[in-house]
Amino acid sequence: MKKAIRNNLFSFATSELSQDAFICWCLNWFNDGSKPVLQEMAKKIIFKLTNVKEFVVKKIVSVDIFRQFSRKVKVDNKSIHVKIDVLVIVNNDIAVIIEDKTYSNEHDQQIERYKKGLQEIYKDKQLSKIITVYWKTGFYNDWDKVTVSDKKITGEDVKSLLADYVNESEIIKDYFDCLEANLQWQEEHKKYWLPLGVPWWELNIVNYHIAQYTLLREIFPEKRWDISTGRYEGEYEIYMGSSFGRPWTQTVAKWGKFSNDEKKEDWYKLFWRIDSDKGGPYISFRFYEWGYSKNTAERHKNLYNELSDLMEKIINAWPDNGLNLVNALRKNKGNYNEATFFHYYLDFSHWDRDKDIVIKTIREISDKFVERFTREVEPEFLEYKKEHAEKNS
Repeated sequence: MKKAIRNNLFSFATSELSQDAFICWCLNWFNDGSKPVLQEMAKKIIFKLTNVKEFVVKKIVSVDIFRQFSRKVKVDNKSIHVKIDVLVIVNNDIAVIIEDKTYSNEHDQQIERYKKGLQEIYKDKQLSKIITVYWKTGFYNDWDKVTVSDKKITGEDVKSLLADYVNESEIIKDYFDCLEANLQWQEEHKKYWLPLGVPWWELNIVNYHIAQYTLLREIFPEKRWDISTGRYEGEYEIYMGSSFGRPWTQTVAKWGKFSNDEKKEDWYKLFWRIDSDKGGPYISFRFYEWGYSKNTAERHKNLYNELSDLMEKIINAWPDNGLNLVNALRKNKGNYNEATFFHYYLDFSHWDRDKDIVIKTIREISDKFVERFTREVEPEFLEYKKEHAEKNS
């Protein structure tokens, strides 16, 4: 006999708007005394968002909830469209801005803009405090870590907040079960080398950012990343994207500029990328130049050739460790703003045996390359740049 599948509301209501509604529903139990246990749940969540110490003496007497709060306002003569997922006003004087995400990221400093806009909207209300909350139940990547907010709520935080109330409501149980399944999915798909025995195009690392991120962080631990707030793409910050639906994940190992003019955007970067092509999943080391054009083609090709030659020298001198690193060397005409000089295919068929040596080797190649580039190539190239500029002046 076929086992009945539980009909779960949140198996269908999967959007961020649905999560907005659930957050509002949970908080609004403060205003409904028909179920005291759920009213206590609402208080518990409010304490988590606003800091419980604020209410040790001062009780919560009112909670007003606004879903999809939307206003246009001028701040410093600039128009701001304030579009807050969930706005909570506690005791008429504390505002809580909740930016709610499931799998997407905050962008364009939404939270900071909304805070400034709300300050203007409520300037006559004498708010004592505006608290910003970044509520994301999906996988936290580096973009989430640099998002600026007073508080960050993770999927594990939400699970902890709701755990005592699962049997009090079918809605909570539905949401909790889906959240728990999603958290389990994340843990399973961090295992980039799985599933075992499948064609390479079915591997986690080929299909999911979370898998690519996990391997890249194992190679370049977070302690290498000088974490800064905002959207600056710092060295060893991991960022992600896709090409024609195919996920890729990258991290910068070295920045450089072609001039000392801070206003001129003529920079280049050396970065590692995890991606896949017709040969399977790979990790590559690449050179990218911002603003590449016909006018900079000679400069670009010269630097790319230096990079390719340096990588060849390093690999040819590398001790034989069975990884066939020579096959990863790449050299082309360097006719594009992005060019690869190292392209290593990842084979997970014996990953329990090969993992440590692969990770250690990629890390050491990166460190050796950046060190030698900075010491040997960069000064020489900058001198070439200076001479080239003088010749054409």
